[in-house]
Amino acid sequence: MARIPESGLKFKEEEPGEILELGEGAEFLAAGPVSCDLYAQVVDETLILRGTVSAPLEARCARCTQIFSTTVADSGFLRDFPGIQGTEEVDVTGEIREAVLLSLPHFPLCDENCKGLCAQCGKNLNSGPCGCRNTETGGSWGALNNLKL
Repeated sequence: MARIPESGLKFKEEEPGEILELGEGAEFLAAGPVSCDLYAQVVDETLILRGTVSAPLEARCARCTQIFSTTVADSGFLRDFPGIQGTEEVDVTGEIREAVLLSLPHFPLCDENCKGLCAQCGKNLNSGPCGCRNTETGGSWGALNNLKL
């Protein structure tokens, strides 16, 4: 860590999207390199990294199942690595991967106003209405509408 001055060091790096280890058939696929804009500083034999990590991804919409492009980012990336005295290199790949994976949306949407799929025919309602009859029964729970308690 002798190369990091006492005042710290700012650096930008790009790592291949494969470091995310998303694999085939995953909900998300890497669509480019993982970008890191970090500031490194050594304080009392502890390496402190802070900054932003981001990655372009392709995701499947949870409503309409279409593939869309998005970027996930952790702008509050902060990690410390204690006891680095005498260390020439510190591998932060795992921490960067973790930051990106924890930033993934739990319910990815192609658009906030995505209409999803028709429950009867499966047509993507974003491209227009389907030909199904609009049932006023309330769907599979419609029988409960007439329940008198």
